[in-house]
Amino acid sequence: IKAKAIYFHSDYLDLRGDFYLEGYWQSENFFVEIRDILLNELTVNTSITKSNSDYLENIKATNSVSLHIRRADYLDNLKTNSVHGVCEINYYNKAVNKIFENVTDPVFFVFTDDHEWVKKELNIGCPFNLIEGNNAEFNYEDLRLMKNCKHNIIANSTFSWWGAWLN
Repeated sequence: IKAKAIYFHSDYLDLRGDFYLEGYWQSENFFVEIRDILLNELTVNTSITKSNSDYLENIKATNSVSLHIRRADYLDNLKTNSVHGVCEINYYNKAVNKIFENVTDPVFFVFTDDHEWVKKELNIGCPFNLIEGNNAEFNYEDLRLMKNCKHNIIANSTFSWWGAWLN
């Protein structure tokens, strides 16, 4: 069954039997009824590294905000870029301002696949924690940290959406 659109359609919930799903299926309405099960099941089970443990301790002790910036593959792959584009710095600045308006003493934790760009371009008006060391092989560590933040600024990325949804 190929998804008709990227949006939720309730008629899919009535499907019975065996079938193959093709598409994005990116609405929590498909699984919101089993949220508690998913929150329990979708857990990183590996031992946490020392550096990630330090980040996690800080995340839990503060009014933590995950800020996810996805750029690398969105820039490098023309087809992906034509579909998704890249969130511009203005998007992040507006989101950070919303956090400052609504959250007392926020502490930002920045997750990205483009550390050099973040170091040069991201200026949110306060110091932030740039999460480094979790390359593609260990991206689940970023997800573990993101889901423990109290607030989230997400990119146009399923990965950061899941980080926010899981918290």
